[in-house]
Amino acid sequence: MKIDWKTTWIYFIQILAGITLGYILAGCKQSKSGCDAYSNVDYKYCIEGKVIHRNDTADAIAFTDQFTSTKDSIYYYNSDSSLVSFIAPYKIYENISRK
Repeated sequence: MKIDWKTTWIYFIQILAGITLGYILAGCKQSKSGCDAYSNVDYKYCIEGKVIHRNDTADAIAFTDQFTSTKDSIYYYNSDSSLVSFIAPYKIYENISRK
């Protein structure tokens, strides 16, 4: 029985291309959260969510060292002593400095 090296080589290249493509597609991470993009700031918490601004909701990211939570929202005092309130749903991340 004679081996057809040309066909074997084509199958090998196709398998190798499939493995490479699978690695590229499965190895890519999803987009990072906004908090991760700013992880070098010196605050303890990062909050992502929605705030009410001018009678409408807007996406927001906030950095703070302390916050208070209620049944359906969380709030903190900004550096200018203004009250900032995030409505549900929101995410709180503990900020890990990468300096």
